[in-house]
Amino acid sequence: MRKLFFVILLSFCAFGTDFVSLGNNQYALGNFTKAIEFYNKALSLNPKNVKAYNSRGISHYELKDYQSAINDYTKAIDIQPNNLGIIINRGVSYSHLGDYQNASKDARKACALGDCELLDMLKRNGIFRD
Repeated sequence: MRKLFFVILLSFCAFGTDFVSLGNNQYALGNFTKAIEFYNKALSLNPKNVKAYNSRGISHYELKDYQSAINDYTKAIDIQPNNLGIIINRGVSYSHLGDYQNASKDARKACALGDCELLDMLKRNGIFRD
């Protein structure tokens, strides 16, 4: 019985901490590297945590590490293929790297899902690719 109680307690401690919220708090303070550490912990507990991937991607974006941001957004999109916000985030990150082909691809998908702002911006700036 004691062993079972210990396992339940350990499980609660491991899953009872909301590392995404802790990461969000650090992000709000501008501590993007510390935020990434918390998102990493959240993902170690649940590798399908879309919020953690997106939030970590946003933190990488703030650090101007656009490729890492794209990697995180791609993992989130693999889990939720029609997540409009994450598709837009990835498209914007691609555009910062000068990868207008992939930025345009994400912009077309976002527009098909109902938000054409990124598509319009790429066209307005003459960087949209068919």
